[in-house]
Amino acid sequence: MLVNSWNEVLEKLLKDDSFKNQIDNSGFYLSDSPFKEFVKKFDYVPSQNTATFLSLDFWSQQSKVLQENNMFLLRTGMGKFAIFDQTKFPSSYLTLKTDNATELSIENTNFHELVDAFRTRQENAGLEQLNALGVYDKIVSNLFGNSEWKIGPRGGKSSEFPVYAKNKSDEIIHVYDYKGQEELDYSIWTRDHILLIEAKSLDPNTGLDVGWHKLIYPASRFKKYSKYKIKPVYFLKWQNIAYFFVFPDLKFYQNGIVINDESTFVPEYTFKIDLENT
Repeated sequence: MLVNSWNEVLEKLLKDDSFKNQIDNSGFYLSDSPFKEFVKKFDYVPSQNTATFLSLDFWSQQSKVLQENNMFLLRTGMGKFAIFDQTKFPSSYLTLKTDNATELSIENTNFHELVDAFRTRQENAGLEQLNALGVYDKIVSNLFGNSEWKIGPRGGKSSEFPVYAKNKSDEIIHVYDYKGQEELDYSIWTRDHILLIEAKSLDPNTGLDVGWHKLIYPASRFKKYSKYKIKPVYFLKWQNIAYFFVFPDLKFYQNGIVINDESTFVPEYTFKIDLENT
């Protein structure tokens, strides 16, 4: 009998002996095959691409089946995934706030048509809009003083790196090796720092539950530049209001990343930019 939804697949998976053994023994489960092959075992034929089911940017996108069972899913690359028991491993999704943001003023510009051309919901346009308005000068100045900066690399890349998770006993456990595509929306380089920027353009009061993996999966591409400190940054645009959440310097762990260290989830700075009158 065909299964009609991913939620039904998950309901069956949670009852599977192999799944329960991995969760009981390790606190997490790793899929043994890519998504399209995996769901065939449950007689499910997905009508959407793999990313729809596995590339979950926000906690609110997690399956209700997993949420109700105190679990969450992360993609591990090459169409595979991991499911964590949240009673053993804290969530890797953030709960951000905007009430303590520092507002940055925007100076007048003579390029009014250019500013108008940037009025779109696309993340790339939003990032370049702030560049054209001189916002990055102010952000870099607030973070590092009068420091020279340049726009750095961006875009997709195939990467490999180990991923660790901190359990409820504060032990850091190797959970999987990521292998696959990761996407960097923007980067800003000073002489000493790299701002690693994940960008989202969403409806107001949404997007504050972003996954930490979205910010730090791209970090491995720069770890060879050991003189630089890497700062994860989340750019969130709500129509004409933009927020920059700047997190503490990223610390690699045994050449990899820790996916759920809650001590890193609190921004050092939160900036607000009102674009209404530009």
